[in-house]
Amino acid sequence: MISKYRMALLQVLDVFCLLLALSLTSLATIEPGLSIFQDYTGATLFTFFFYMLFFYILNAYAVGTEDFRETTGRVLVACILGIIFSATASYAFQHWRFDRETSLVLFALSFVFSLGWRWLYRLNAHRLTHPLRVLLVGVDRAGKVRQLLAEGLPQAEILGYVGEKDQGPDAGPCLGPPFLALDIAREKHATMILLLPDAPIDDDIAHELLEAKLRGTMVVDIRSFYEHVVRRLPLSQINDEWLLQTEGFSLNTRGSLRRLKRALDVLISLVLLVPATPVMLLTALIVRLESPGPVIYRQDRVGLFEKEFTVYKFRSMRSDAEKDGAVWASANDARVTRFGRFIRKVRIDELPQIWNILKGDMSFIGPRPERMAFVRKLKENIPCYSLRHTVKPGLTGWAQVCYPYGASEEDARRKLEYDLYYIKNMSLLLDISIIFKTVGVVLFPKGAR
Repeated sequence: MISKYRMALLQVLDVFCLLLALSLTSLATIEPGLSIFQDYTGATLFTFFFYMLFFYILNAYAVGTEDFRETTGRVLVACILGIIFSATASYAFQHWRFDRETSLVLFALSFVFSLGWRWLYRLNAHRLTHPLRVLLVGVDRAGKVRQLLAEGLPQAEILGYVGEKDQGPDAGPCLGPPFLALDIAREKHATMILLLPDAPIDDDIAHELLEAKLRGTMVVDIRSFYEHVVRRLPLSQINDEWLLQTEGFSLNTRGSLRRLKRALDVLISLVLLVPATPVMLLTALIVRLESPGPVIYRQDRVGLFEKEFTVYKFRSMRSDAEKDGAVWASANDARVTRFGRFIRKVRIDELPQIWNILKGDMSFIGPRPERMAFVRKLKENIPCYSLRHTVKPGLTGWAQVCYPYGASEEDARRKLEYDLYYIKNMSLLLDISIIFKTVGVVLFPKGAR
């Protein structure tokens, strides 16, 4: 997951590349005396909007965290969609739209520049980024904290902790008592002081840390820091008391937000039915021809407040796939048909759930519903698992766009961290972001089974 601050910085680089591409295109193809920014205002604005939109939708800012060939594919598709949509949108403005030659030159330059900075960034990432040097205050579940930082901020260096000695190898080296936290941070050149849930802080230590924070030192709570940077809630560090006191989780206490979300669910579902209907009819025909059995697969899932409802999907497995009981889907699952594998990759198998949304069983955005057999087991082994049932399940969700398909208890634990982040921070803007990211996941499918 890319932090929103790093995302904003990388987006600025794309804006600069588009400005450069537009300026050079103007010199190469626009008649002398005309300005691409003044005389082609509509085309220029549409170019910025659609290019940046598709860079975001297709997650073209994962540079350094994925294979560069995949980054190249994302940038190429984003530029292609950007030029197609901007040209289509500006077609209504006769004196503002670009001609074919200008559009092609702009596409080529935008692709080269946007991919070029990503290539340079990848080569020089170790020089451009300065790893965090973290000092832990407290020791409770320090091993889990190290694991969290290794997953969310792999370049962070944990110097050690201040607190009680002899806490075991997972905690790392003890650097001294809590009242020397600031002195130790200066001595070790720490760039962040991270407070654990059991941080032994009295009034004097709190006063010193507050003054240090006001002077520019990063002093943050592990739960809030992880939530804002990695954008999920760390299960190993939270409890009911913290969840009660922290801000958020407001959907069920704000009737206006709940009603707005329901209205948008119905509106989006009705709009989506128009292009989805011919796709669903063709899918139903192919499913019927490929293998015997019903076209629509019905299955009981757990919804709001743990009430079961029937979910509808296009059948993507053999009709006898679960003759021995419910099991997790696995990679290269032999039960999946050839066409079923395709519709799972592009999420077409989920389209019948539009009916579930119109009925009110589901929302367009929310945690994915699970079967009761799995829910009972997961509730026993994973803390806070029941909280995901305090909102309606969704056709897509924050966990679905941030984490690949889950097929184990550990995957369910990780996806719950994303679900809790969504429930805590639910808003219209977050839902819009998830919709855009879902489009990117469909175009670049990962992990579907």
